[in-house]
Amino acid sequence: MVTDSHNSGFFSPERQLVEEDDAPLMEIGHSDGPFVLYKCSRQGRIVVLKCIREQFRDNPLYWDMLRKEFEIGHSLNHPNIREYHSLSDHPRFGICIEMEWIDGDPLEKLLPECRKDAAFRDKIARQLLDAIRFLHLKQVIHRDLKPENILISRNGRNVKLIDFSLSDSDSHLVLKGNAGTARYASPEQMECRPTDLRSDIYSLGVILGEMSDSRRFRKVSQICTQRNPDARYPDIDSLAKALFAPSILVPGIAAAILALAFAATVIWITQPEEEEVVEIEAIEEIFRQATDLVEESDVNPRN
Repeated sequence: MVTDSHNSGFFSPERQLVEEDDAPLMEIGHSDGPFVLYKCSRQGRIVVLKCIREQFRDNPLYWDMLRKEFEIGHSLNHPNIREYHSLSDHPRFGICIEMEWIDGDPLEKLLPECRKDAAFRDKIARQLLDAIRFLHLKQVIHRDLKPENILISRNGRNVKLIDFSLSDSDSHLVLKGNAGTARYASPEQMECRPTDLRSDIYSLGVILGEMSDSRRFRKVSQICTQRNPDARYPDIDSLAKALFAPSILVPGIAAAILALAFAATVIWITQPEEEEVVEIEAIEEIFRQATDLVEESDVNPRN
């Protein structure tokens, strides 16, 4: 029998049956906190349900937190931010958030790869900055930026920023107290002082420092994590410029680089041939110093 190779279809002998809404739930992201996440299928697609654990359902604080998270998350339509589908009444769990399922790994697991692969690191950093820039334009502060809340999808290896349970925005009047994770929280968060978008910039600086030990990442991280918020980058655009914009050399730095290059040339020409290996190492050190000068020329937060 002749078949039409241009017709599309399933390769398996039987078509897969789509799970219905009453399919088994699989708990993910195990924790002892007030919320629990389940992976399940609803109306033909895989989703995540965020619910309140049974022992916490009598506390109205957690209902307010759930509603606030949905209202903030639902307003953030960005390719690098988890999508919030609906706030629904589940027959078993009560009010819960239905969210996008992301097949990926937390950035925490991929930090060693970031430190080895500069191209991958830069891609992740750029997408993360784009997501947080959008967040801040919507007057939202995440307040819990950390590698565990940054998923990297397996398909395309793209950033997905998640978990807005501790987030805040100008349009909300409830749950205004400071929050976060101690390792990544800014000093003002830890001390319950007023916060703004520069608190997210502090947390982001800690993450960038963990992603790479390159000179530029370290310098940017140091400015992000200044104790005084006024000494940090004032916004994501300033941070992105310092991290990725081509350096513009001021005359003094340009002259210093030319002097180093000239010194390297003199060493190469004048030294005996038997010392060639040693002098190559010296020349490499000279050019490393020149590179450091280039990297230091554009990390000022007020440029």
